Amino acid sequence: MPSNVPPQPAVLAESSLVMKTWRFQLVLLAIGLAFVGTFWLVRGHVAAPDVAGPLIFTFIVGNCTNLSATLAAPAYWSRRFPWDLLVVLTIVIPVSAVSGYFASVVTRLVLHAGIEHLFSFRLPDILITIFLSLVMTVPIYLSIKTRARLEMRARELESQVMLGQIERETQEAEVRAASEIQTHLLPREIPQVKGLNIACAWQPARSVSGDYFDVLRLAPGRIGVCLADVSGKGITAALLMANLQALVRAFAPGTADPGALCRKVNAALCGSVLPGKFVTLFYGVIDSQARTLSFENAGHCPPTVLRGDSTILLTEGGTVLGLFPNSEYKERTFSVQPGDCLLLTTDGVTEAANASDEEFGAERVAASARAALSLGANGIRTRILEDVSRFCNGNFHDDASLIVVTVD
Repeated sequence: MPSNVPPQPAVLAESSLVMKTWRFQLVLLAIGLAFVGTFWLVRGHVAAPDVAGPLIFTFIVGNCTNLSATLAAPAYWSRRFPWDLLVVLTIVIPVSAVSGYFASVVTRLVLHAGIEHLFSFRLPDILITIFLSLVMTVPIYLSIKTRARLEMRARELESQVMLGQIERETQEAEVRAASEIQTHLLPREIPQVKGLNIACAWQPARSVSGDYFDVLRLAPGRIGVCLADVSGKGITAALLMANLQALVRAFAPGTADPGALCRKVNAALCGSVLPGKFVTLFYGVIDSQARTLSFENAGHCPPTVLRGDSTILLTEGGTVLGLFPNSEYKERTFSVQPGDCLLLTTDGVTEAANASDEEFGAERVAASARAALSLGANGIRTRILEDVSRFCNGNFHDDASLIVVTVD
């Protein structure tokens, strides 16, 4: 067999058993020598028979005691104290008496004590045998009980690990299912309106996201754009995002005023979300024929309009949704011109940070978009995402979403 082949488990177990056996024999040798030393202290000298006799006696009684205590382990290892100790003593003491008798016979045969005393087994021999077996039974008993407890604890830990793994796999499956459901809630195809070019991006920081974007065809030449960010992350934020999506899609077709839509959504959220949860939302209606943008910004990142060499921030707006039932929201208007580029982002884009904890910022977003104006909305979206990802080395700590609208 090649030298680099690792030993098989059976070989390792056999080697371990041999080592334990040899160690036990050394313990027995030490006990036997202790008996010899006791004789020396009592008598003042030790003859050859006084050395051999205790050693032979100790080895025979000790090995029989060890074997009986080990084989009897299934009868007492799972019992509680003191019943377990009573069981092991009930088994070991009779075995030690028999082994002591056998040891006395072997000792006399080895020492040629004579046939007339060969099978005699006196009370001192019995007492010595029981004492010797008790001395060795207690550590064997403690060792087996300790090993049994450790093995039971190991099985419990293994069971807990398996249960934890099953729970984790179940949770991962549920998160994957939630991610698939959430993906289907977002628009699969972006509706296009003559005179406008629209592109969107959605980059969740985890499997599920608290960001929501939507593009809604409202009427010929009119389109609604919505970008929102739910407070928090994970499943809780994703559930609130799904609720928000349902509300916006339910109210948008019959609500021409973005301020009125925000009031309706805010009233619904204040009556259903957990305390402390809120939503930032931008909702705008673009009329390609009238070239107007009607909007309301409920605490969201200010939209940016690139117009020639100018950068315009639409800073007007109300407070976040879901906290204050009586908050005021109103319609605001902005005139768009051919060549304008409207940028809507969540804070996951502007707050993406590099290794020095420096944020990407709205100015870099505008610079990235301006560098790709000739590429249209899709090219601008791609350029911004590439620049942000490069800036933060792909480490998005928050959900990042983006809507780009260019006016022809």
